[in-house]
Amino acid sequence: MAYYAGLDLHKSMSVLVVKDRDGRLICEGRVANDLTALQQFFAPCQDQPVTIALEATTHYTWMYDTLEALGHTVQLAHPLKVRAIASARIKTDRIDAGILCDLLRGNLLPTSYVPPPPIRALRELLRHRIRLVHDRTQVKNRLTVLLAKTNQTVPGTDPFGVKGRALLAALLLPPMLAWQREDGMSQLEALNRQITRIDVYLRELARDHPEVPRLTAIPGIGIFSALLILAEIGEIQRFPSAKQLVGYAGLAPGLYQSGGTRHGRGITRQGSRYLRWILVEASQHVIRHPGPLRQTYLRLAKGKGHGKALVAVARKLLVGLYAVLHDQHAFCPTTTPIPVSGARWRD
Repeated sequence: MAYYAGLDLHKSMSVLVVKDRDGRLICEGRVANDLTALQQFFAPCQDQPVTIALEATTHYTWMYDTLEALGHTVQLAHPLKVRAIASARIKTDRIDAGILCDLLRGNLLPTSYVPPPPIRALRELLRHRIRLVHDRTQVKNRLTVLLAKTNQTVPGTDPFGVKGRALLAALLLPPMLAWQREDGMSQLEALNRQITRIDVYLRELARDHPEVPRLTAIPGIGIFSALLILAEIGEIQRFPSAKQLVGYAGLAPGLYQSGGTRHGRGITRQGSRYLRWILVEASQHVIRHPGPLRQTYLRLAKGKGHGKALVAVARKLLVGLYAVLHDQHAFCPTTTPIPVSGARWRD
């Protein structure tokens, strides 16, 4: 005999439903997101192993690790697929937990990948750097707008380089705008220090990843890009084919088919948006160099435009990266043809 539990997770509390293999209710209730409270809730179930279904949310990691530390088996449910299988007119926390429990009992639970702790930690650091760079861009934009208000410019190509910042600080501005400039430049300096500190650490960390040199040999992929690709993909062996990896990245073309009607849609966008983003960024560099991917871009851009052509290049680039990571094959987008598995999509 074994027990199965569904857990509906919220910020400060969770709702749990526990049943046996035959669907008989063992216990249910609202539990504070606290180690002691969880121990007390599962105390009556200590005589049998408990497998718990937990929906993947933005803050699932603490609960997942805590339940595993208590000795339970945890399966992470894919939220979109769960809603597609078991949507209900009446929605309550108890019903949601019960649905997760029943799907788990029936071996019907669609699961999500749970990265090992080192990969999770690397993802957090890289995503933090992305947010810092985004914040820095916003500060630069505000400073640019501030200059436009007074019809002034900073001579030079980079107004936020060392010389550009010195010239910006010397400009005569009205008192309130000067105040905004000082605050903006202080924020910019702080963000630059934070990003530089992370970059130094990432360069050290890259030495522990033998895949990084193979990835950085590809035009458009640096140390940050290589580590982000590795972190977002996780364990490459979980993808039996390049097509599955492309689907995970959300770069696979969508399809609508009903009766005799069949037509393509845009990419699914279901999957790692960070992986999708960095592949598109790398593709911006790849298409500047002669080779098969540039030829693909030029051919598609004529009829479909820059955006769709770039996405197609990103998809083919990912197929090449799969050959590098999974099959240990050499790949250079400027000289190497795309592997055969990449020809399954009609771009």
